[in-house]
Amino acid sequence: MTGASDACPSTRAGWSPKLIALDLDGTTLDSSGRISARTKRAVIAVRERGVDVIIVTFRAYRSSKPYAVELGLHLPLICVNGALVKDASDDRVLEEFPLPAHAAQEAVEYGVQHGHEMCLFVGECYVGSASVIAKYGTGYAHQWERADDLRAVIAKQSTLMVRYFGDHMFNDTRRDLAHLGTEYVDDWLNDTFELTLMRAGVSKHFALARFAEHRGIAREDVLAIGDGALDAGMLKWAGRGVAVANAAPETLAAADEITSTNDDDGVAEILERFAQGDR
Repeated sequence: MTGASDACPSTRAGWSPKLIALDLDGTTLDSSGRISARTKRAVIAVRERGVDVIIVTFRAYRSSKPYAVELGLHLPLICVNGALVKDASDDRVLEEFPLPAHAAQEAVEYGVQHGHEMCLFVGECYVGSASVIAKYGTGYAHQWERADDLRAVIAKQSTLMVRYFGDHMFNDTRRDLAHLGTEYVDDWLNDTFELTLMRAGVSKHFALARFAEHRGIAREDVLAIGDGALDAGMLKWAGRGVAVANAAPETLAAADEITSTNDDDGVAEILERFAQGDR
């Protein structure tokens, strides 16, 4: 176990969470993008003990909802890294945190001027040129809409994020756009680096904290499980943070406990303990 303290309520005998937050890709989903039968049973078992389970993901709502339905979850879905929260029962938008219009406009104009490959996230879709969709939308084409001039898109719709694609960390871009005061989200898609600009303060961590507060659940009573660098914040914040063994280094370092990989039912391994009363 790493990072746990004997004074932490979640490490004491008899502790049980009131809310469990699950990341999807690399955590609840295996490498083929499926939820195992064992994980489904474990989710049902903890819910039968009165524990709420919520999905917290960087995915779009459209591609997240089927998994919520599959797991029988009726709580809101925290999507797009916390920029969008929707009610999975009737698709109502509960929270939305778009980029300020001037920031989105300047980020897109900068990308055009510097020849960056880029896309937007507006409404329920990623929006990009035909070449960007062909290159980065493989397997997810249903989530994309084509627009050859992104400047025309942001002039009409609020934008949740602007993303640049490349083979480097975009350090010059960060410097040039620092005055916008946006949140930068770093990630890799195979050999492609993705720099995403989002509204300042948007993160899985803060979205989960707001949700727990609304439900009257203290952070000490929250269990969070994840794998990616974007999950490290919510694992640190939660009363107990668990990383799957395939997690990013910063997420492993933030965790109170490390479970098996996503392909070895790491999520189920943890949930079964609480379902059975064995903490």
